Amino acid sequence: MKHVLLAAALTVLFAGAALAPSPLDTTVHFALSKSTPEADATVEAPTEIRLWFTQEPQEGSTSIRLVEAEDAGVHVMDAAQDPDDATSFQAAIHGTPPPGTYTVSWRGMGQDGHVVRDSFQFSVAAR
Repeated sequence: MKHVLLAAALTVLFAGAALAPSPLDTTVHFALSKSTPEADATVEAPTEIRLWFTQEPQEGSTSIRLVEAEDAGVHVMDAAQDPDDATSFQAAIHGTPPPGTYTVSWRGMGQDGHVVRDSFQFSVAAR
């Protein structure tokens, strides 16, 4: 019985080690690298949202939404890839956003097929 338990424990231990990322694995997974406006920044009314990712997303997989304070409105914007930087996308903001807090929600799919969704907030300063 002890041998069976020891074998089972070793199997679980080695299976877990095989699934753990190698310390030598330098693969960067798809994620947001930076943005304009930056997360948690207070800015004058922006005219666009610009996102940079850690890798080029799969074609047609990127979307950007701008949600006004207290869910007063949602703007789904066409995300356009920068022709000079495949990791960068921008979306024009139609109209001038009034002062308040906004949430940028984005979605994209990495080259490995994993869909990633995230969001961040910024504020528009009163004039």
